[in-house]
Amino acid sequence: MFRSPTFRFVAGLLAAALAAPVAAANLQDVMDWLTAHADAPVDGLAPGTYGADRLDDLRAYLPPRYVEEFDFPELVLELAPTRHYQAHASYRAATERFAGQASIGPAGRLDGYVAGKPFSTAQILAADADTAGFMVAYDQIHRWQNYGYRNETLISFIQPTADGQAGNLIEGMRGGGHVERSVELLYQRVYFSRLAQEADNDYRLDVDGSDELLYKEYLEMLAPFDIAGLKIIVERPLDQTLGDQVNSYLPTERRVRRLSAKERADSWIGTNWTLDDFEGFSGIVMDNDWRYLGRKVVLAVANSRENPPQFHGPMSIVPYDRWQLRPCFVVEAIPRWDGHPYGRRLMFVDEETGTIPMTLVFDRAGELVKTFAMVYAHVDDVDTAPIERSMSMWRASMAIDYVARNANIAADHEASTEYVAVKSSQVKKIFSVSNLGSGR
Repeated sequence: MFRSPTFRFVAGLLAAALAAPVAAANLQDVMDWLTAHADAPVDGLAPGTYGADRLDDLRAYLPPRYVEEFDFPELVLELAPTRHYQAHASYRAATERFAGQASIGPAGRLDGYVAGKPFSTAQILAADADTAGFMVAYDQIHRWQNYGYRNETLISFIQPTADGQAGNLIEGMRGGGHVERSVELLYQRVYFSRLAQEADNDYRLDVDGSDELLYKEYLEMLAPFDIAGLKIIVERPLDQTLGDQVNSYLPTERRVRRLSAKERADSWIGTNWTLDDFEGFSGIVMDNDWRYLGRKVVLAVANSRENPPQFHGPMSIVPYDRWQLRPCFVVEAIPRWDGHPYGRRLMFVDEETGTIPMTLVFDRAGELVKTFAMVYAHVDDVDTAPIERSMSMWRASMAIDYVARNANIAADHEASTEYVAVKSSQVKKIFSVSNLGSGR
């Protein structure tokens, strides 16, 4: 097969990069880091611009292996003062109204929850480690998100290159790496219940299923042509023991089929994520055993200034953006299913926003195999902002695989993310399994 000089050049870059040694890390390394830097304060770094010469200062706020992604001469990390973020007034009102009502039941079930934030920081700190782990998980799942969000996302499949040279890059990639493939998709999630802003309607939407479902998700592949038309609908029940119902439409087969729980744990469309990895964790809480490990301040992009998201570094996976030091709860989640490919996840959950700026994934031998990192934007004052902009707004996610030695970036390149209300008729049309084989 004929290969152009450009192809040979990129192939050579990839081959050289894959031959380079990679530093490993395991669970003990991360636990040692957590212990050594447990008291690293939220004001431990002065606001300003940090380069590679200040990497040792950053190590207290970035975990092992991930911090090495920041070790390159062109690093520019702008550190802004840590901001205080609060949820919308309706969410705060529901939190106050139902304070102390939620509890952790058998097998980690969430009992007595209606709307708002299920558990306070005081409750988390007073509970035993297992109970506190579940509390943090439910606070994260039920964080303020209005009615859910929709956007168009571009997912890039990135391979390393020798010396971080630039191969095929897309908009927003300022460094090295080579994008071998990209996927465009449409995503939308709508919450059916536990809606703080629907106090006059029993905290749920006026649609069929709102008494049984927490939310529905819709995903449609737009490009490239070989997967365009693939559609997925996820139904998340309020009763977690029922498990998600995931239906997909395959245009090549012209039929709808239901995905099994095992398939949920597989690589999603060839990426480094599973269906349970969106935004750090999107699975069912009761599918895991949870444990609270403590509190840790970490570096995160909580209020991005960039549109579209910008990345630099040898693989263009380090956000070129405005960072903050964010206080987080650290929790461990161990899958209850013995066949799950993950041994455990360590998640850093923002104490104020409930978002997950970072998740570390370990295999069953305790080796660190993946890091997920997220980029969010946030308004400075939610009380003067429209309700649809009153939450942490997703901008991008990165997934680094240390075994395969590649990465993915999922990013909203068009600033299309909207946390808006939807009409009942729209919900019925978009999220109907019977309509999967037709147009939206």
